[in-house]
Amino acid sequence: MAQINVTGAPQGPGKPSTALQLAKAIGSPPAKPLTDTPVLIAQEQQLLVRCEAALENLRIAFFAAGKALQVVRDAKLYRKTHGTFEEYTLDRWDITPQYAGKLIRSWRIAEEAFESASNDLETVVSKKLGFTHAWELVPLAEEHSVKAAAMLYLALLKVQTKGITAAVVAGAVAELPTAAIGHRKKTEEFALDYLARLEGAPKAVAAVDPVKTLRALGKATRQFSPNAVKAALDHDPEGTRTAAKNLIEALSASAGLSVTIEEAPPTPAPTVPEAREGETTTPAADEKEPAVA
Repeated sequence: MAQINVTGAPQGPGKPSTALQLAKAIGSPPAKPLTDTPVLIAQEQQLLVRCEAALENLRIAFFAAGKALQVVRDAKLYRKTHGTFEEYTLDRWDITPQYAGKLIRSWRIAEEAFESASNDLETVVSKKLGFTHAWELVPLAEEHSVKAAAMLYLALLKVQTKGITAAVVAGAVAELPTAAIGHRKKTEEFALDYLARLEGAPKAVAAVDPVKTLRALGKATRQFSPNAVKAALDHDPEGTRTAAKNLIEALSASAGLSVTIEEAPPTPAPTVPEAREGETTTPAADEKEPAVA
């Protein structure tokens, strides 16, 4: 990745600690193009270089890139090489118009979070705040204010720094009471209660691969051959029967089958008829005593 050095802006690619400097170096987005000439004037050219320095840091400073994209779009800084902003983002940065729009809509939240974070939260914000988190805060920012969205995110991080995912942020936005929006103390109280409730919620069951499950059942069927089961019975009859019964009941219940398990009656031992008094038993043909010569 190329190094771009501009007076008043750090070199790219930057680090999370320099992302705020990158965004600040761009300045305020202009309301309209500075000029209408096909060729960029010196001021525009310098502004474009600063914007592209931020875009070089897209992966680690998405909000600086979002701000840069807005400047390039609103000031039409792309007009020297491209006919539209959409063509510019696709050709120059391989960014779809949809994604560029999301970056533009979310950068203000991230910048506000960085600027509002207390000293003890600055490092945490730089490590945790990514595009997916900021994007989940956009509905709150657009319906109410950027400050309220950043306030909620900082309140979540103040309670706990681990386990804050995009899904957790989205849930907080959905559940945040109207009375708490924009009020720091109420927002922090909500964040504390919200995360405590999540801690007490049952853990989600991991998704199961049906193909692997079917293969495992087939493998188990081969492993539980009659000879293998007989060997287990000889080793521990009671334990083997109990394990087989539990396995059959569990599998049948999961597969929606109704199974009745009955224990087979014990096989009676062979008996030899007793000889009556004065009688002798005749041995079987293969049991006759050999004739004496």
